[in-house]
Amino acid sequence: MKPSFDRARDSERVRRRRVALPHYRYVRLRWRLLFAVIDGIGWWLRGRFAAVAKHVDDGPSEPAEVRRLLLVQLDHLGDAIITLAMLPPLRRAYPQASIEVLASSRNCALFAACREVDRVHVARVNRFASWLPGLWLPAMLAWAWRLRGRHFDLGIDVRGEFPHALLLWLAAVRRRIGWHAGGGGFLLTESPEFVPQRPETESRAALLALLGIRTESPILPRLTARADDRLWPPRTDTKRRPRIVFHIGAGTPAKRWPAAHWRELLGRMILSGDFQIALVGGTGDQERAAEILGDQPWPQVIDATGKLELSRTASLLAGADLFIGADSGPAHLAAALGTPVVVLFSGTNHAAQWQPRSEHVTVVRHDVACSPCHLRSCPWAEHPCMTRITPSDVLDAALAMLRAETWRPTTTASPNLIHEAA
Repeated sequence: MKPSFDRARDSERVRRRRVALPHYRYVRLRWRLLFAVIDGIGWWLRGRFAAVAKHVDDGPSEPAEVRRLLLVQLDHLGDAIITLAMLPPLRRAYPQASIEVLASSRNCALFAACREVDRVHVARVNRFASWLPGLWLPAMLAWAWRLRGRHFDLGIDVRGEFPHALLLWLAAVRRRIGWHAGGGGFLLTESPEFVPQRPETESRAALLALLGIRTESPILPRLTARADDRLWPPRTDTKRRPRIVFHIGAGTPAKRWPAAHWRELLGRMILSGDFQIALVGGTGDQERAAEILGDQPWPQVIDATGKLELSRTASLLAGADLFIGADSGPAHLAAALGTPVVVLFSGTNHAAQWQPRSEHVTVVRHDVACSPCHLRSCPWAEHPCMTRITPSDVLDAALAMLRAETWRPTTTASPNLIHEAA
């Protein structure tokens, strides 16, 4: 049985484990200690063989010398959408270079649709997507060997991961940009200062600054997509019913809002106004959708869970007046498309660091002492950071967003999901 929630006990536990080795981004002390040891050995070896390191790290100093650029983004859709903001400045700085992305099956379609990207390499087995623990390690080594033949002049790891830094080094990328805070800083040629809890868009801008690329602050990801009215229930009268998308899933159980809360919110919205509502999510969310909808018919609601690929989800969001969902890829997608967002934030991460970025985002959260926990599942029986976000809280935020008249999303006739220069 899961233990009960104790705010004072958790607050002290979190405080103790954050004291040691603050320059690492990991919450857990064991990971900080592990990478402190690895980095200590690595920096000693690098100093011991300084002449070899200087030869290996003799990367290009001028933009004209960069013929191929590799960006590593193997994690989640939301992180990839944040990274989109880097691509227009990179293209302007390196107009002659081939910009290539090492992506995952989760986000490859996003990068494939970007005008700035010349080639996408898809690593279907990686640390974030492997059905067999440890299988990602030989897969990473194989990718390092394959990419070595591409002779990259510049590589950027946006996340800050030891395996990614190792991959760039093994692939003989001449200039390697990343974060020391993830471990493996000795494998990089340059790294910006680690600032805890800084918004991720600002962290992306800090990576660009190392390359001499100055950007307006903040840099924001921008997308356009064709709004497809066929995805919505037909209007039976001339009245324009606000269209609202519920994303009922999340990447981890710790970020999911209870199905009972979704059902109550759905019922209250139907009763409080004349809305059209669409439920979206992956195939794993179809049972949750059935639990939310129950057996009764909802004539103003469509269940699109597990039925839409990325481009059609973007079309649905582009035609919506509001998005409501957990901290997840679809929330970032909606914000990048210009659709107003109400995002339900768990205690997993810092909201100020990871929330979707646009002019029209409202964060709804319940503060807990154990945040940020960075756990996939909440260890507490109550799961207080999500269960204590009430349907009334979300309804109030949603109605406040809908009352605003200045944010109406703009859609275009673009045939596909396309990345726009900010």
